Amino acid sequence: MDIDLTRFSAAQQQALFDLLILAMYADGHLASFEEAQLQKLLASMGFTDELDRQREFDAAVTRIRPSIQSLQTAKTKAKLLANAFTTPAQQTQVLAAVHQIMSSDFNVSARESTLLSELRQKFGR
Repeated sequence: MDIDLTRFSAAQQQALFDLLILAMYADGHLASFEEAQLQKLLASMGFTDELDRQREFDAAVTRIRPSIQSLQTAKTKAKLLANAFTTPAQQTQVLAAVHQIMSSDFNVSARESTLLSELRQKFGR
């Protein structure tokens, strides 16, 4: 996953990571490729130690887990996280990253598609 994080604040980076965790769990199937991509993203966010990356990953999963219980709560959480991205350039990068995570298993489920549509609508795309 190639995303330029230099124009994202620390809070925006966390919102992006949480949004990607939400996207990863949207279909109920965790693919090792998805997790590997997110581990690389954490490294680019400055978490160079494997234990730090795993701790940050686990913390994000803990924050997001309640939001994946239903499609409605997932949509609400996705829109809330999307509020962090205020520029068109950031929004474009976020949409691309979310789409990449969702399509990495070559199958975008109806639930994933709904979440992606919510983000597009939120960003006016």
